[in-house]
Amino acid sequence: MATKKSPIKKMASKKAVKKSIKRVATKKPAAKKPAAKPAAKKPAAKKPAAKKSAARSNAKASPATAVKKVQIETFDQPLETLSQLQPITYALMRWAKSLGFQDSIEIDPDGNGAQWELTVESSNSKIEYQCFFNTFEESGLITMSIYYLDHEIPAKNLSKAKDLILQSNLNCFVGQFQLANEDKFLRYYSAVDLEDIEAIDPRLIGNMFHAGNQFMGGFIDQFIKIAIKAK
Repeated sequence: MATKKSPIKKMASKKAVKKSIKRVATKKPAAKKPAAKPAAKKPAAKKPAAKKSAARSNAKASPATAVKKVQIETFDQPLETLSQLQPITYALMRWAKSLGFQDSIEIDPDGNGAQWELTVESSNSKIEYQCFFNTFEESGLITMSIYYLDHEIPAKNLSKAKDLILQSNLNCFVGQFQLANEDKFLRYYSAVDLEDIEAIDPRLIGNMFHAGNQFMGGFIDQFIKIAIKAK
């Protein structure tokens, strides 16, 4: 499957194009107080009460019509907001908002995909990466690419770069390092298949990001030294 081509030009995530999201608010009905019942005689022996099963959504889509899944988010006030977003994009938006980014995700017009870009600093704040998340609702995929775009890989060092990436990937238990954009830049790539999972915890995306950021941080200095600055 072809993923969206990530742009090379840097952009601050907070400058991403804002997309309007239709929201429908409905008030929760007030709970009715049950009527008082006459006291009943206590039986000699009581059977243990059966446990109530957890509530589930039993809504079924018509076989002739494809119905978009929706996520329900409940706030402190007695309101429920229905976000007309597909599950993976909705989880990505929730994670982005948890980091303080508001409405910074670029959503496709048909709602079946989205992209989010953010700039990430290394632990010593000397290096910046560009990170791109892409969602593909029809196939159930979310992909993440972390680019180091400050320096191109010199053609004379391309063989060294490939050998170094091959060795480093043996130690990557999640994702892999790649050469991107005609073998000019280093990229860390990871993807997760979330097909048919309706309630996606945004922390899954956070774990995905933190793993990639950790691998990139542990590899970048060596890569710059051997594959970029080596003469």
